[in-house]
Amino acid sequence: MPRAGGRRYQVLARPWIRALGGRKLRCAVPRVVRFECESLAIVDWHCPGDVVGPGTEERSPAYEVSIGRVGGHFCRFPDGEISADTAGLLLVNAGEPFRPIRRSRGLDRRTLIRLSERTVRELAGGGAARFPRRYLPLSARAALAHHALVDGATDPLAVHELALAIAGEAFDGSWAPRPVTRLIRDAVHTVRETLAVRYSERLLLDDLAGAVSLSPSHLSRSFHSVIGVRLHRYLTRVRLMAALERMRGEDRPELTAIALDVGFSSHSHMTTAFRQFFGVPPSRIGARIRKRAAG
Repeated sequence: MPRAGGRRYQVLARPWIRALGGRKLRCAVPRVVRFECESLAIVDWHCPGDVVGPGTEERSPAYEVSIGRVGGHFCRFPDGEISADTAGLLLVNAGEPFRPIRRSRGLDRRTLIRLSERTVRELAGGGAARFPRRYLPLSARAALAHHALVDGATDPLAVHELALAIAGEAFDGSWAPRPVTRLIRDAVHTVRETLAVRYSERLLLDDLAGAVSLSPSHLSRSFHSVIGVRLHRYLTRVRLMAALERMRGEDRPELTAIALDVGFSSHSHMTTAFRQFFGVPPSRIGARIRKRAAG
């Protein structure tokens, strides 16, 4: 993110808790505006790890692209529940009502990209100012742009373009969820929340399916239909995002320790996953992080 006067984040760094109509989230979620201009704003959002339960109903004040960094939670919309985690983009239209729900403990941290109506209309190619879907799997391009956004970009122009690149993926017509019943969709997003919390564990398809009262084969097919990614590949993405977050931490542990902590069987297993998804090994990304920290 931008820097000014030696401090991280150039444009704005003010505490910001939205209270629409005087109502606040139950957990008084801290939000810091990191960048703001006429067409978009970037907000750092996090919820304390000891908060569990539903919040009050909210309405998004802008068109919002939400990207998880750590943890996850549910958002209940009129047409069903969606899990907000680290392996996908959650898309909320301006004025749309939703209720955040925390069902498990643990820090939940996200980046919110808030867009003006004009920006959304332009990204949509001049069409209606509305996101065409509620959720989109996180691509390697969006993941790397997000990584650069929160850790490396120092120029406001770069920050703005990275945010637009991420938001533009919402209008990529190459993937759309297949129609399923609301019961099946809710089951899939319940499994996503389980992966967001227990990604470091050895998880079995039988156990995940049993927890949502589906057969393993039914869950596997349904997950791919709703999310667009096979369940095991989705879990790998959650682990990759967790590894990136650990690599950005102040302590910066060794890659082998990170690999084992986030659920990979070995350093080589994580390296293979990094190469397959990002096209580069974790050591190269780690070197970029150390170089930026030294500079």
